[in-house]
Amino acid sequence: MIRAAIALIFAAQTAAAGGLMDRTVTFGALAYDDVEAPIYVGERHPAVVTDAIEYGLGPEGSQNGWDIVPAIIDIRDQQIIVTYPNTVDGTFPEAEFNGYVLDFLTDCVLFNGAGQDLENSTVELDSDAIFVDGSKLYVDMAGINYEPQTFIVVNVDVADCPLS
Repeated sequence: MIRAAIALIFAAQTAAAGGLMDRTVTFGALAYDDVEAPIYVGERHPAVVTDAIEYGLGPEGSQNGWDIVPAIIDIRDQQIIVTYPNTVDGTFPEAEFNGYVLDFLTDCVLFNGAGQDLENSTVELDSDAIFVDGSKLYVDMAGINYEPQTFIVVNVDVADCPLS
């Protein structure tokens, strides 16, 4: 009985180790037609992932006529949930990439992969809209309609950093 309890505790700790909970992340907006010459580079907002909502993005100041679409970002252990406040609706302007970037305050590559949770999302992103590049997760919202009832749910597979 005690061995079973220890095994369950160990399994729970192992599962939690591979998630986002308690990790320090940064989140922000980015838009570009040419990755080398971005149209908009939003502020990087650091946070420690907890059970609370991590970000309430709002306007940060116009760059090339672009600014932030207000959004609520809730990062969970294995998911990122994007919703919009009651005060906004519209369509994300088209660009090669216009969306969100999540990364870690470390050089360690942590994402094994990511994909949209279609059952819990209210709009479907293009198949190539969610991608990982090193330790950064990109969610492209170009051309997507948003309103207060919009939910974008992204499932993530995160690996632990190897110890040096």
